[in-house]
Amino acid sequence: MDSEGAPRLHFGRARPFNRGKSPTPNDGRRIGTRTIEMIKLRALLAVQSLVLFGLLQSGCLVDSAHRCGSHQVLQNDLCICDPGYGLFGNACQACGENEVGSNDGCQCAAGFGRSDATEPCAATASLGQSCSRDSDCADAVFAFCAPLLEGGYCTNPDCTSSMECKNGYSCNARGTRSFCERPPTGVGQSCETSDDCAGLEASYCESTLSHSCLKNACKADPAICPGDWVCCDIALIRESLCLPPSQVVGGQCPGGGTLIKGAN
Repeated sequence: MDSEGAPRLHFGRARPFNRGKSPTPNDGRRIGTRTIEMIKLRALLAVQSLVLFGLLQSGCLVDSAHRCGSHQVLQNDLCICDPGYGLFGNACQACGENEVGSNDGCQCAAGFGRSDATEPCAATASLGQSCSRDSDCADAVFAFCAPLLEGGYCTNPDCTSSMECKNGYSCNARGTRSFCERPPTGVGQSCETSDDCAGLEASYCESTLSHSCLKNACKADPAICPGDWVCCDIALIRESLCLPPSQVVGGQCPGGGTLIKGAN
């Protein structure tokens, strides 16, 4: 105001008006709600693009046609090793000459055996050959005819431990004469249901822990387990199973099962 109290007028340059431009903070105007929503949408799309790019780079997207690992095939929604490959840990490895794959690695094929896992599988002459009496077993090493419900098979007698047995056989010392007893047919074969184990001695499909064919119902008579195998009553699956002693650590069966005495 001047000395007479009248308002002082200022004739400086007029502040330009930004026609057609977005308002800036200096305009003194509030940004509209729609503009704010557009900014949020653009930011969200940018974040989604970065996340998608990260997934593509890290390989986290799953191809439904390639769900299994190397040398594996999808069977009944379960990844199993290709034929000729055995499971070692979580990976499938190629089996050697005269070997067949299983969930327990690579085993010697029928008619072949080895006394140590580091040795190649070699022809075992009459091991496992059908017989009805000892004289049917021509090989001097496998000269004992182990009895079955129908007939028998040739194997080596008088074992003191399973280390003396070949081809996955184990020492059965429960009778008057010890001998290397063969494992149940089909044991360790991959399965999804017991239909996959039909017709095998290992006719039960354990589909919770190992997904393999096993011999079951041993609780009432643990002696049905071959060789030095043991019987484990596993409450988790409500079944008793014959298992090799290597799966019992410190007297504890897998899956919190109970060791049934009497098999050995």
